[in-house]
Formats: sequence, C-alpha cells, structure tokens
Amino acid sequence: MKEIIRQINDHECFYIFGHTDPDGDCIGSQLATGMFLRRLGKRVKLFSEGSFTRQDIKKYESFFETEFVPFEDEKGKAMVIITDCSTPDRIGKFRDCIAGYKSIIIDHHSSGSEFGDFRFIRPDSASNTLLIYNLMKEMGIKPTLEEAEILFLGICTDTGFFKHLTTISAAATFKAASELAELGVSPNKTFFEINGNRKFDSMTHTARSLSRLRRYYGDKLLITYDLMEDFEEIPKECRNIDLVYMLALSTENVKVIAAVKQENPEKITVGLRTRDENIDLGKFCAQFGGGG
Repeated sequence: MKEIIRQINDHECFYIFGHTDPDGDCIGSQLATGMFLRRLGKRVKLFSEGSFTRQDIKKYESFFETEFVPFEDEKGKAMVIITDCSTPDRIGKFRDCIAGYKSIIIDHHSSGSEFGDFRFIRPDSASNTLLIYNLMKEMGIKPTLEEAEILFLGICTDTGFFKHLTTISAAATFKAASELAELGVSPNKTFFEINGNRKFDSMTHTARSLSRLRRYYGDKLLITYDLMEDFEEIPKECRNIDLVYMLALSTENVKVIAAVKQENPEKITVGLRTRDENIDLGKFCAQFGGGG
C-alpha cells in the first residue's frame, strides 16, 4: 500500500477502470477513488464499458466515459488504476488502450492472473470498496458523506448486506461499516437502493429462476438458468439474481448455487455462490478462466 500511495503522490493524472458488467462494489470502488483523488487536486477520468442495468448503479452511469480519450499534455503524468479485476480481460474493450501506462491494481479476488505494475491484492477483504476505504485511511483522508455512502454501497453489495461474511472478514467489515455509519451513512437507505423499488417483472424473473432449479449431489448443488429469449419478455434490468441466490442458499442441505446465463448464441456465463466457508469457489472458477 505504501508504494501505491507513493505512486499516487507522484502522478498528476489518473484513468480509473473496473470490470465489465459492473456491480455496486466495482462502481463504488471507481467512484470513491476518483472522488478522493480529485480532492487531492488530481485530474481523473472514470471509464466503464457497462452495462448499467442494475438498479442500484443506474444513477451513476453519467459519471463514466465509454470511449478512451486521454488528457491533453498527460505524457509522463498519467497512471492507470484498475479496481475489482482479477484478470486483465475483465477490463473489456479498454484493455489495449491502456497498454502503455503504468498501472495500479486494487483487488480482493482469490483467483486470477498477475498483471499490472503495482498490486494491492487482499483476498481476505469482503469487498473491494473496503480496500479503497483502507487506502484512504492510510493516506489520512476522511471520506465525505457522498464517498462514505458509495463505499458502504459497495460493501453491502459484495457481502449480500453482511449475509455472506466469513469469520476471517467479519470483524474488519463491521468495523468499517460502523465508521461509515458515524459519518452519516444510512443502512436503511442503502438497503432500499439495492433491494427496493423493483419493477414487477423482477418478481416474474425470480419465480421463473426458482422454478428452474435442479438438484444434484443430495441437494448440495442447485443450478438454475436464464435463456436469451427470457430477456425478450423480461428486461435485463429486472434480473434479480441476488435474490435467487439468497433464497436458494437458504434451503436445507445446499452448499452451492449456480446460475447459468445465456448472454448470446456463442457465450454462456456462470455465477456461483456458496454459504460454506470451506468451499473456495474462486479456485474452482480459476480452472475455467474465471474467478471471484
């Protein structure tokens, strides 16, 4: 972390990237980093390929640029910060644009590939925003209320509002949450930003996903799926897969839930969740080029 702080102090311009199909933790990490860097007098640009279909991050879409245009006269003064990405391909279309820049990687995934020039990787952290918060504290920077709310959103996103915390990460996470609450963050407001005001179609999606659950290995593994044609009937922003994970993981004997999603005719993605601290899904996903 000290070397990263030195790099931040030594550079004037920063380009901040996260992963494709971002969630609250990714967007929160990028936004909070950009905000505190601007308060330090740095020039900052935020980039995201999107999409911003999740209801809790929709309002932040306008903060991000979709095409890479560097600052004028930035040669030698600019640096890249990549947050919440365990592999370079997760950056999406921006990967080739930033090849010539020195980069800082801040990530909390347990698997992935080693890339970037300066790396701060903490798999024991419950969220990436928690790492950004710790970086700010190390630099003696107190978050503004807006920054605190964004950091808290990221923490709540990746922990399922504290449901998925492990023994290793619980104490540090609750300590940070308490400190952010002291700055004025409302857990109630954040909860409804993530879970409230959903469209009726989201209930249709949840019901359909639950009806498709298939059981394996004595109910220890549950698998559901989404097809391309589902999203012709139900808008993608109504896909409430986090609720499906929560409900499925609450059933008797289950240890892992898998959600298969047909993105297009040639691409299928799989999301995995577990409630068993002894199961390392990141290690499993790494065998297939994924991780998390």
